[in-house]
Amino acid sequence: MSSDFLSQYDVIVFDCDGVLIDVNLLKCEAFGKAVAEYPSDIVTNFVDHCKNTFGVSRYVKFKEFFSDFAKEPFQENKYNYFLTNYANICKVMYQSAHITPGCESLLSDLFNSNKSLYVASGSDEKELKEAFIGRNLNIYFNGIYGSPKTKSECTSIILQKNSNKRAVFIGDSLSDMKAAKEYELDFIYMSKFTVQSEEQDLKCRSEATKVISTLEELI
Repeated sequence: MSSDFLSQYDVIVFDCDGVLIDVNLLKCEAFGKAVAEYPSDIVTNFVDHCKNTFGVSRYVKFKEFFSDFAKEPFQENKYNYFLTNYANICKVMYQSAHITPGCESLLSDLFNSNKSLYVASGSDEKELKEAFIGRNLNIYFNGIYGSPKTKSECTSIILQKNSNKRAVFIGDSLSDMKAAKEYELDFIYMSKFTVQSEEQDLKCRSEATKVISTLEELI
């Protein structure tokens, strides 16, 4: 295979958003659109929060919206309305967003080298699987996992299927780094499309096994 660095691993775990597909900023805006009926200052603060907690699932974030931003009691009907709005926006987004530079070449290379490839994402699992089929990316992966499971739970499932194999996690957020650290995996931090704060970016850089701008650097 062409990537000397990745040749040492049997299992490569990818985050999706901002690593495989360039949707980070679009998804942050989608959170705002889903709650657009609220005052603009509340929406803006919520979108900023979503940027700083990227990788945490929508199921958590929309619950936080009630308690931390709207300052109102949780309402199941409204919560489901937000989730539906957001899901509808994301469906369109995933079909039109750009695949990140080098993504398909790297996936093809790794697949042809008999590496086991997985996705562990904070995005909705069913939605991801549909999007990957639509973009013909599903053919490369042994498994695609997402919310409502946590990123930690997704990673745990992958490792249980691949015991005694060396794995690496490629991500662009603090939540990715924490999942890798929890299971003592090497972590590759991909920085180009991250929407994290400068402080979070620096933390990921300082604790990563390797820092890259895009997946092209791993080809």
